Amino acid sequence: MARDNSSFYDYLIIGQGLAGSLLAWNLLQKNQSVLVVDNKHAFSSTMVAAGLVNPMAGMRFNLPTRIDEWLNVANHVYNLFEQDCGRTLHHSIPMVRLFRSNEQIRFWQRQVDSGRASAYMGNRFAPNESDQPVHAPFGGFLQKRTGYVDLPALMNHLTATLKETHQLVQEVLGYDDIKVLPGEIKWKNLKARHCIFCEGYRGQENPWFEQLPFTPDKGEFLTVNGGTQPDKIINGAHMAVPLAQGGFRFGATHEHSVQNNEPTEEGLSELLDGMRRLLKSTEGMEVTAHHAGVRPATRDRQPFLGTHPRYPNLHIFNGFGARGTLTIPWYAQQFSDYLLTGKPLPEEADISRFK
Repeated sequence: MARDNSSFYDYLIIGQGLAGSLLAWNLLQKNQSVLVVDNKHAFSSTMVAAGLVNPMAGMRFNLPTRIDEWLNVANHVYNLFEQDCGRTLHHSIPMVRLFRSNEQIRFWQRQVDSGRASAYMGNRFAPNESDQPVHAPFGGFLQKRTGYVDLPALMNHLTATLKETHQLVQEVLGYDDIKVLPGEIKWKNLKARHCIFCEGYRGQENPWFEQLPFTPDKGEFLTVNGGTQPDKIINGAHMAVPLAQGGFRFGATHEHSVQNNEPTEEGLSELLDGMRRLLKSTEGMEVTAHHAGVRPATRDRQPFLGTHPRYPNLHIFNGFGARGTLTIPWYAQQFSDYLLTGKPLPEEADISRFK
């Protein structure tokens, strides 16, 4: 139960990216008192993420086992936030998947033959017969139930809501400032029953969870305006995502050896070359923004959910990588149920798998 004393909280959540925000929201819906501490998104990839919803990610077009659950919960949650803030956040846009080799065509055929992916796969098109202004030497197919979530707009809404209710503190938190005591956590003059770390790629530095196999993945992308633009999401060697306000996002790069949010000249060069290879023409196009962020990816590409083996009031909710927009709403539900009722965590995400 939530307590009346404003200096004592049920949950202290570290990090207000999409993971920390949606977990806080779930706990607040269950009448828990929550305080979120965030350093104004200094380590979060959420504010620069494309927010892509892509059920069939990967070169083999495999559908995750939980895809229907993920989509249903994500659609429901984002619809609730749309009603709350009075604007469209979840933009449904078909995706043109470009085959990159003859081998990929065989992967596509396996999915067709299995029948499981029929709800997500549209018509195939022959080489260079796409209705989009792109090079398609191997052809491709139309993918359904795809789109993007306007994460900056969503996060601005969630930040404003948490501030209004005095449930957000925006400052840098040092690990040495957290005192783990039997039955409670102390931070400055505040106390909480539990502390949950939702720090994005900074989680690899967390002294309580640094043993978990993070594999952070830095990505850079561009915002582009002008020229002849696609009106569907294009998924080839790179991605082009048309934006509701005009223009499109183009990306992204992958870099595992450097973890910071700084755009680079090398990244810009790679992306501009990728645009020229993907699009039939870049004439009249202008790069209006160049961003970078670090995806909190993991070695086995599954998230990190669970409780510290020695400290039962320390928890982690992290590691969602590039699929966070699609998966976090469902996992936030599962994790809040785990915390409040003891419901077992999804096996693939439970950090006990690394014992």
